[in-house]
Amino acid sequence: METAYHPGAPSADDYGSLRVNGMWYQSWQSGYHDILKRGFPRPIDERTVLAELQSPNVPDFLHGGGSGEVPFLVSDRARSALEQNQVMGLEFVPVQVAKIATKGKRQRTPQAGEPEDAILKSRGVSLELAPKLFAASVIGRVTALPEYESGRHPTDVVSPFELGMPEQPCDVWRPQYDGKPFSTWVFCSPRFKAVCEEAGLSNIAFVPFDAFMGAFRMAANKRLQGTPASGRP
Repeated sequence: METAYHPGAPSADDYGSLRVNGMWYQSWQSGYHDILKRGFPRPIDERTVLAELQSPNVPDFLHGGGSGEVPFLVSDRARSALEQNQVMGLEFVPVQVAKIATKGKRQRTPQAGEPEDAILKSRGVSLELAPKLFAASVIGRVTALPEYESGRHPTDVVSPFELGMPEQPCDVWRPQYDGKPFSTWVFCSPRFKAVCEEAGLSNIAFVPFDAFMGAFRMAANKRLQGTPASGRP
């Protein structure tokens, strides 16, 4: 493959990212069922994503679910732009906003606890203000060509890899190896990048594949040498 990009969130610290992206959960995550226990109606569609937001005013892309299957949520405007330009490799599934925080009184300061502790339900919040969001489910697949035949780096993280050819014409792909998902990352075509930029969609950045994988390879090798590096993908 000649050119590909990793679409993700612009750089920010954990609290900055949370303020922009909120948090969201799929049915296989424990947080999903914790939210349902609070009295929210069980979604009819089992693919429905439950979201907790810091504000009803959200950008076009929200990141932070930590899933390769659903790497981001999108606004109605973003969904329309992607569909009108016939971007391939995505399916859009429902999102139910379960909580919106406000700037009201906080039980904890942002410096205490985990970043998600900052999303606290304040008085006077109405879910009627919830934005219309959709979860982008990646159905496109591309073959990963790992540097290590086992599929693992000696540090036991995913092996650095190259991208082969997509299984079908697509603009967004999830890598797979031996027919199974390979890492939680997703990658996209120059066309996907161009559609997002031409439509002026917010809160998304694109890192060229070579630069993205080079940074990961360096981090993995540092870990092999005993130098602290980022966590396992």
